[in-house]
Amino acid sequence: MSGRRINDRAATTRWRFNFPLFASPASLRAITWEEQRIQFMTRYLFWVLGMVYFNLGTTVTRSADFLLAINLLFSAYFVLTSVHWWKARRARFSSLRWRLAMWTDLVCTAFAVLADASFATPAYAVFLVVILGNGMRYGLRPFGEAALGSFLLVLLVQFLRVDDVLSPLSVTSLFFLLFGGIVVLYAYSLMARIERQREVLSQQSGLDPLTGLLNRRGLEERATRLFSDVVTHGQTLSVLFVDLDQFKLINDQRGHHVGDTVLRKVAGLINASIRDSDVAARYGGDEFVLIMPGATRAQARQAGVRLQAAMDSWARQGDMQTSLSIGVAEAPTHGQTLEALLQRVDSAMYLNKQAGQRGGIRDADEAPA
Repeated sequence: MSGRRINDRAATTRWRFNFPLFASPASLRAITWEEQRIQFMTRYLFWVLGMVYFNLGTTVTRSADFLLAINLLFSAYFVLTSVHWWKARRARFSSLRWRLAMWTDLVCTAFAVLADASFATPAYAVFLVVILGNGMRYGLRPFGEAALGSFLLVLLVQFLRVDDVLSPLSVTSLFFLLFGGIVVLYAYSLMARIERQREVLSQQSGLDPLTGLLNRRGLEERATRLFSDVVTHGQTLSVLFVDLDQFKLINDQRGHHVGDTVLRKVAGLINASIRDSDVAARYGGDEFVLIMPGATRAQARQAGVRLQAAMDSWARQGDMQTSLSIGVAEAPTHGQTLEALLQRVDSAMYLNKQAGQRGGIRDADEAPA
């Protein structure tokens, strides 16, 4: 996505305050394995605390049947959490796994609240941990979905425990829930402010100042999400690697200011040649990378042909002895990561250099795996 589109979206986000309830895959922030590992370790810690709380000391469940049910549920929770952990090690970013893990946490916590003989159970604090933990790690929309899920499950539990709610302790119970809601809303207001600042900083650090396209860091962050869909959902994705021919000669003969003009022009032509869903970046120097989700190699090649034609037309008008050499690769055919596809494309484009050719489009199949 171009820098202009990112800045437009940032401006819209800055002035529009809404409460996002459902997190789409694109809205999730990609996090490191270390952060995910800490989150899983926290889940296991709360599982141990829950088992100790309900099974040791005086009976805290409403009945023996509830104790049996909570132990069975906690056993299932341990198994599911271990499965999520195993899948997280294989595919670091998955919106489906995140959602399943979060709702597993919420449902298990809701049943713990239902099973506890005390209305003011410490399990309510776990709801706050789930809301804040997912929000701070994955972003504002996951915060909203976790908050909405907690609210609905708490209402369901209150309906099932209506006798406790209508007891003489109902005023205390009401204020207990009220304070919890205030904490969530206050945390949301703080997170919204932090998230807006983080987005601005992220955009600034992820943009190339000369062309307005994403820089290499911004490209890698976006690629993490896009390639996760290739691994988890079997989607197709194509990559174009664009190299500006004889750029060094332009700099040497006409000066760096002309070279900068050429780079900005290439960036503008790229923006005009791609879809809103595509991602464009200046990879470094005179190299550009385009990621086209859902596009086949044939479709990506057509986009490359249009881009080359536009560049050739502009170069002739400005008497520029330059052109674009392009390599095309497709995931998962040529790999399941951006690095793997770029390696195949680079090998294919090296054939151009060996033959002393400029321009043209090389397919990753032309290079050995």
